[in-house]
Amino acid sequence: MSLSTASQNAALNARLAIDAQAVGDLRARVAKDPKGAAREVAGQFEKMFLDMVMKSMREASPKFDELESNSVGMFRSMYDQQLSQTMTSGKGLGLADVIAAQIERMGNPSLLQQPQRSPARGVETARAANPAAAPAAAPANSSSFVETLGEAASGAAQMLGLSPHLMLAHAALETGWGKKPITDAKGNNTHNLFGIKAGSSWTGKTADITTTEYVDGVAQKRVERFRAYDSYADAFADYAKLLSRRYGDAVQAGSDAKAFASGLQEGGYATDPAYARKLARVAEHPALRAYRAAA
Repeated sequence: MSLSTASQNAALNARLAIDAQAVGDLRARVAKDPKGAAREVAGQFEKMFLDMVMKSMREASPKFDELESNSVGMFRSMYDQQLSQTMTSGKGLGLADVIAAQIERMGNPSLLQQPQRSPARGVETARAANPAAAPAAAPANSSSFVETLGEAASGAAQMLGLSPHLMLAHAALETGWGKKPITDAKGNNTHNLFGIKAGSSWTGKTADITTTEYVDGVAQKRVERFRAYDSYADAFADYAKLLSRRYGDAVQAGSDAKAFASGLQEGGYATDPAYARKLARVAEHPALRAYRAAA
């Protein structure tokens, strides 16, 4: 962004929220430079959204003075609008970035074929900015996922008399085929392929992660403590111990994907009510069918 463009944006953001001239200036910028003004237009939409949120909050708040004049309400509304203007100026809340990206995609059909990146900030963003922090040996696709973990899965499966393709299916479900690994605060791979939490008896390394839990069928975000391992082989070995100790029905399933998934679900492995169905479906993935046929 050029210095003059940045100065124009700053000038628009510095104006009062009720300044009608700002709308005219914005319209002129759109006519002169549609692409350059997209971010500013997106910022205005972000502000409108925040205005509605503020208004809804005011209307939902109890009124303690029934004799309050209309003038007070008007000035309070003006204050809320100016507050929205201030909060959405500069980098804003992040919503404007999504809107601006969508405007650009609509104006350039070729971009519609490309996946849109999430604007979420946090561990994933920090990892992208620092490649050294990326988890080591994270499989890039289903085939490399199976190839990377097949040997470790086979060794653990022999301990249980369980088909290794089911263990791979479980790891694939929990990690999105290796694309969503559990990482610690520094972005290091915990090698925790099965989402095993660290209870009071766990004495090894841990990582605190925000996860989705289902309470009475309702999804809730929570921060949970998970186990961390030095390698995938360690993860499979610990997983095998857990299954043999607490999920006997799943172990007895042999190569039956539905029985294995149901055994985990009924044993309380996950709170997602659709967990068994999802796991059984993953077990039928072509990459796992090919692995099972070659074993």
